[in-house]
Amino acid sequence: MINLDNNQVGFILSLLAALATMIGWVIVAVRKNLSQYLVAASLLVAAAAMILISAFELIPTANKVGLSSGSIILWLAIGVLVVLALRFLSDKLDMAGSKLEKSAILVAAALTLHNFPEGSVAISTAIVDFQSGLVAALAISLHNIPEGLAIAVTAVAAGMSSKKVFALVAAATVAEIAGAAVVLYESAALSEILVAKLLTLVAGIMFTVAITELIPHGLSSLKASRKKSKLD
Repeated sequence: MINLDNNQVGFILSLLAALATMIGWVIVAVRKNLSQYLVAASLLVAAAAMILISAFELIPTANKVGLSSGSIILWLAIGVLVVLALRFLSDKLDMAGSKLEKSAILVAAALTLHNFPEGSVAISTAIVDFQSGLVAALAISLHNIPEGLAIAVTAVAAGMSSKKVFALVAAATVAEIAGAAVVLYESAALSEILVAKLLTLVAGIMFTVAITELIPHGLSSLKASRKKSKLD
């Protein structure tokens, strides 16, 4: 009989939770032809999820760890500036791809950054208490599904190929697995304060992406869907 310690069991739990992100991709892959209404609804739900995760999970966690209010505001602002800088550079360099395609890449980048520290949650909890680790892994799995859906729907709406859609969702999944691997092999590599700063930075990125990218595109798709239904 194989005897696994809490570290290894925690890593397996983190791996399964990370793979739940791919369920969002599977849903989109199976549906293939997405209606304008479904695209609009998915983008708006994804935006709401990103805002809620940032406001009620990432920022409170950073505060609980000991990051001061001033530091939280600073790292939020840096997150906002990162997105604005990326948008400015893409416009200046006239990067290939539509505006929605650039949005899809920003969404994927934001969630990929968010998933790295998140990958350490289930394994870190399981090391201390297996039952708590199991609950944490289940909770992460449930909110990873809409994350994968957010990336996939935005990428499909941008007209990306199925390979690119898969690659973007897979990147977010791998990032979470990498976060768990760091804890498994080098638990001292990430200090609590460093993780708190990263979480707050990601919150700023996710807020900005949701407000400046997902919500406008979602409302635009919703308007187009209503216009089409009237014509039909």
